[in-house]
Amino acid sequence: MRFDPPRPHPLLLLALSLALAGCDRIGEPPPPSPAEAPQAGIGRADAGSFQTSIDQARPAAAAPPAAATIAAAAPLPATEATPLRQRHVAVGHDLSVFTAADAVEAAWKAAETACLAAGCELLASSVARDDDRAPAAAFLDARVPPAALGPFLERLGGLGTIGRHATSAQDRTAEVVDVEAKLKNMAEFRDNLRKLMATPGARLKELIEVERELTRVQSELDSLATRRKVLANDTEKVRVSVAFAARPAVLEAGMWLPVKSAVQRAGHVLASSLATLIGLAIALLPWLLLVFGAFLASRALLSRHRATAA
Repeated sequence: MRFDPPRPHPLLLLALSLALAGCDRIGEPPPPSPAEAPQAGIGRADAGSFQTSIDQARPAAAAPPAAATIAAAAPLPATEATPLRQRHVAVGHDLSVFTAADAVEAAWKAAETACLAAGCELLASSVARDDDRAPAAAFLDARVPPAALGPFLERLGGLGTIGRHATSAQDRTAEVVDVEAKLKNMAEFRDNLRKLMATPGARLKELIEVERELTRVQSELDSLATRRKVLANDTEKVRVSVAFAARPAVLEAGMWLPVKSAVQRAGHVLASSLATLIGLAIALLPWLLLVFGAFLASRALLSRHRATAA
């Protein structure tokens, strides 16, 4: 005789399924109601909300504000920074030009005129005129546009003999990229602060705080812009320093130069000794006259004493 197990009722199976579905949702937070949804913006009156908005206004690449500045933020990552499309190199030329003794000043003036005509930036220019013992000497320091560098150097070669020509180069690419990244970050921070200033419903204390931060950020932006301009002058133009001097004579450059120098020094020593003796004689003259007068007075007194005794 076969035994068949009883089958569960369909209503009982449905109740068990609903109970298992409810157990799966135990522990989940209830969905927020529309009244409890967070409100966007900074118009909330709770304490610290406006400062949070200022922190959120900072660009992601900028570091949190330190005691002195927010502009000291870390530079942008390599993917966001300015691509290294070109190198920023500060190039310099140092030259010495020799001319005739009476043509040094004329060569200096001609070089200064050629420099200004080439559109260069004149940094320093000086001349020491002739005296009795040495010829004139001059100096010129300028930043020349790269396109005008070749003609300007050729012009210097035509003014005299190039005695020395040294070239230097300094790579400033990393510094330029760092300044540009900081400029970008600070500009974004400034724009975000300006948006906060225009937010409706902000309190006066909060607006004053944002205005103070905006003033500091703008000051730092101006400083960075000035630094970038200085770097542009160093890397986009070529610095040229030229020293003008008289060409050495044959006697000065020959074997008799030490003898000539010794004779000149001997003349100076003799003149100095003679000047010392003259000064000493003038200082001793009053005392010599006083001693001589005392000697004459004592001699006259002795003669009178002898005459009285006789």
